[in-house]
Amino acid sequence: MARRGRLSDSRYRLSYLYAAIGALLLVAAFALLYPVRHTTGFADELRIGIGANLIDLTLAVLVLQPLVLYLSRNAVRRRNRLDYRAVIGRIETADDRVDLWKHWTGLLEGPHEARFTETVRGALDRGVRFRIMLTDPSSPDAAERARQVAPTDAITAIRQNIERLDRFVADLPARHRPGFQVRISATGPAHAFYRVDDWLTYGIFRDRRVSESSQREVRVRGDLGELALEAFENRWNGVGLRNLTDHYRMRLRVTVHDDPFEYELRYVVHDGEHWVNVNPSALPHAFHPDHRVTAPDDGTTHWTLVPATPETLDRVTALYTAKYGPGEGPVLLRLAAPDPSRITPASPPPGDEP
Repeated sequence: MARRGRLSDSRYRLSYLYAAIGALLLVAAFALLYPVRHTTGFADELRIGIGANLIDLTLAVLVLQPLVLYLSRNAVRRRNRLDYRAVIGRIETADDRVDLWKHWTGLLEGPHEARFTETVRGALDRGVRFRIMLTDPSSPDAAERARQVAPTDAITAIRQNIERLDRFVADLPARHRPGFQVRISATGPAHAFYRVDDWLTYGIFRDRRVSESSQREVRVRGDLGELALEAFENRWNGVGLRNLTDHYRMRLRVTVHDDPFEYELRYVVHDGEHWVNVNPSALPHAFHPDHRVTAPDDGTTHWTLVPATPETLDRVTALYTAKYGPGEGPVLLRLAAPDPSRITPASPPPGDEP
């Protein structure tokens, strides 16, 4: 509301200024023409001059001004490289919204992370809203982008971006968290997307080149800007996105002999199926022959935990490492519909007892 008030006051001041300039020009014209009003042919010359000026004015208003506005609205400034310092500088003066859609962003990397996070805190104090959408590092789109920009380690860069955002959000005061939203998408962006208020820049993804190397700056309210903004809005409000908490863990209830045990387990998705790491917290119950699994908020859907086949074990483990990084070896089991005719209970790893 405060911003609208400032815009309204600004428009009124401009209207007064234009009116004053118009009145001044009329007074100046009268002062110049009045002394020569008795000159021969003055009336004819005056009518010719006024008519010619009216025609010029009509052409300017009906043809030239719309053309100039259209060209200005759709002006594109091409840059060879995105200036992260300039983006942070724009955020320092932002008063409405910041949107970002990338596989990963250099704003969360070494030379810029500290200043970026400090600037975000200041912007949140002013009421600026942030929406950041990054790609799931275990998704096929992330793997494809990693192939495109090799030898750049895109998977690690994406994972580290998400980890840093998770730490940043955890440190935010509760009053600021609704204004700083982060979503993780299994579908990668069509182009790099940075928006700060009415400024927008996007980059085209190319093989062997990161998107920051070729940027186009456009107006948010221009045709190109509106197309890019519409793509962002559609994906942001689409299905399949997760917040940071849901990206890292899924909550499951494992019931053995009518005794329920709830766990928050790390997981990955492979071919549309969820694989959870039961090591070490859920091991005692995950391999029990009579276990059943439900979601705490939806007790009507039941699963059993099934071990990976040799054909999928390496692939699922690689996806897990891409999402969480190298560490203690996971024990990954698939959430499967309980069908005794097709599914046999999982066998515990060597050295572990059910």
